[in-house]
Amino acid sequence: MRRGRGPPLPIPELLGLLAGLDTTPAVHTTDDFPIVLAAGQRRAFTANTIFRDNTWRKRDLQGTLRVSPHDAEQLGLSDGALAQVTTSHGTAQAIVEIDDRLQPGHAALPNGFGLDLPTEDGGTERTGVALNTLTDLNWRDPIAGTPWHKHVPARIQPAPA
Repeated sequence: MRRGRGPPLPIPELLGLLAGLDTTPAVHTTDDFPIVLAAGQRRAFTANTIFRDNTWRKRDLQGTLRVSPHDAEQLGLSDGALAQVTTSHGTAQAIVEIDDRLQPGHAALPNGFGLDLPTEDGGTERTGVALNTLTDLNWRDPIAGTPWHKHVPARIQPAPA
């Protein structure tokens, strides 16, 4: 018997989700969006959209799209090429980095990019992909309400010429 505590309090919304686990799809990709995109991968030189000038980044200066060697071959992508990433919410372009640490069917874009930063001439410059252009507010955790950034169904192809 637990001491000093009452019985556990049920959370009706959570209990409903638990009851439906056996009918919840295990796969969320489709023929139109066959790749699982991690939209917001942590990398050595990323920071949660903290405004800085871009000179602090020592690697991955453009926020590359990492794909597996298998997917790169299947999709006709090469290291350093420009790819187009499309989700149900939007489209963006990113430079490809082939990374053997990724499993086939998975891709990743880093967090902290896609900001319009000031330039010396008074203008602005955007580096990398603004991830919220690819994530859908309706594709989210039903309890917390946060978008599922680490599991975004996507289509990746060479960028149009």
